[in-house]
Amino acid sequence: MIFTRTQRPPNPMLILLHPIRGRLVIAMLLQVAASALVLSPLITGSIIARRLLADPDDPAIWSIMITGVLMLSAGLMLKGAADLVAHLADNALTLELRRRLAARLRGAPLGWFTDTSAGQVKQGMQDDVTALHHLVAHSSNELAGAITTPLVAYGYLFVVDWRLALILLIPVPIFVLVYGRMLAQSGLRMDEYGKRLADINSAVVEFIDGIPVVKTFGLAGRATAAYRAAVERFTTFFLGWTRPLVAPETIAHQMVAPLALLMLTLVSGTVFVQLGWLQPIDVVPFALVGLGVGGPIALLTANVLALHLGRASASRLNALLDLQRLPEPSVPRAPDGSRIEIDQVSFGYEPGRLVVRDVTAAFEPGSVTAIVGASGSGKTTLARLLLRYADPTSGEVRLGGVPLDQVAATDLFRTVGSVFQDVRLLRMSVADNIAMARPDAPRTEIERAARAANIHHRILRLPRGYDSVLGEDAAFSGGEAQRLSIARAFLLDPEVLILDEATSAADAESEHAIQTALSALVSHRSRTVIVIAHRLDTIRAADKILVLDDGRVVEGGTHDELLERGGSYHRLWHAQHTTEGIPR
Repeated sequence: MIFTRTQRPPNPMLILLHPIRGRLVIAMLLQVAASALVLSPLITGSIIARRLLADPDDPAIWSIMITGVLMLSAGLMLKGAADLVAHLADNALTLELRRRLAARLRGAPLGWFTDTSAGQVKQGMQDDVTALHHLVAHSSNELAGAITTPLVAYGYLFVVDWRLALILLIPVPIFVLVYGRMLAQSGLRMDEYGKRLADINSAVVEFIDGIPVVKTFGLAGRATAAYRAAVERFTTFFLGWTRPLVAPETIAHQMVAPLALLMLTLVSGTVFVQLGWLQPIDVVPFALVGLGVGGPIALLTANVLALHLGRASASRLNALLDLQRLPEPSVPRAPDGSRIEIDQVSFGYEPGRLVVRDVTAAFEPGSVTAIVGASGSGKTTLARLLLRYADPTSGEVRLGGVPLDQVAATDLFRTVGSVFQDVRLLRMSVADNIAMARPDAPRTEIERAARAANIHHRILRLPRGYDSVLGEDAAFSGGEAQRLSIARAFLLDPEVLILDEATSAADAESEHAIQTALSALVSHRSRTVIVIAHRLDTIRAADKILVLDDGRVVEGGTHDELLERGGSYHRLWHAQHTTEGIPR
């Protein structure tokens, strides 16, 4: 979208705060009233001081004191109400934002996750939402108070004597000018600040994920290298960003410090008294009330910085919320059967760089089709296109004769089950982890699925069996976690089953049991089974084998047929079987 000079782009923070703007305005109005009333002890104190010096027996002193106490009490009550309204508004905003972010990320294309680090996602879901929390729950009210307090204080002082009040006001515009220029300079690098923090988040995630590997190979000392490098880059950036700002910030704060304002009041007041413009008693309100002005002005700067950080966070959150989602069909169509067709499909995560190129294939019900090829040939990408992790750049994928973009997501994932190499187990019971596809499944069916995946007896050895919780009293090796993932697919009992290196982390005995279970499933049901495999021994009995090379299908046939042709499959087979005498 292009904006003219008279049409500015919308403020990203105002867009995010729109649902709670009414409550936020109420909280700030309450804070304005509270800040004005909380000044009452200084104002009433100065009035009482003047009356005591004039007439110590003045009967009005007690009524003034009681009035001040009542106003202070009312101010404190209003401040409590303002904080409550602001926190309730923040809770509502945080809940809505995290729900919207989760929904948006669930529908984000696979290519976006490929190009985006876990640290960036974590920053959006956690850090940026937290930045808005501080802005809504704290800074908004503090800003209102920091503006109101000086206005009310200076208003009262101008009533007492406009000349001395004007002199006491001189440091404020100078402070605003110096601090405003400093904020303008710092704001230019606010986006880079967010990126540096995202780099640290990514380094932390990668470090934690890689701890088992680096310890296994004795590289624990090097494991933190990427994290240290990210921290050092952030430190270098942060020092370069903030060092030029230290001097002007210090000068600006010293100009409105309570001691500086008090000295200005006493010096100016003394001169005014000597000139006969003021009585000595008239200086007392300025000495008392002036002391209460510097603090709120200094507090204003911290909250203006929070405002800048909140705006940067809002920009990143809006970018996440504006992620292009895969479109859902307005009128979904139900697939007729479980036959999968790939018709001249090409796909790339980035423009101009295709990972899958002009692939045409069909996967028949009741058959096992294997997809093989060298690393990076596009096997996993092709499998994920069958699950509509992304739409093809060109061509079409059909399930039961219906293009995938016309099939409702619920129907697609109820029909097509999958087991990928990267297994993710959640912090819940083992039974709940298996039953993710069918949360209402009875325990007997969960156990049956676990037996089929050869993980049942391992689960029974846990302290609470199927009720053991991952991360508390249950831990699984890579192969065991993979078998839990396979058990999920068995429990779903889908018409189409996609296995991407499903046995890569399993031992020989478990692998044999899994292959036997798969064969039994195929033999008694019209299930379409697609196996992505690197170890060719595991797919010798497949009904059809497709060989991918650089994203293209270069061969297709049975194991024996492909060996006889002496092509790409023949080379892959012999690369894995270099020992003489291996049967063909």
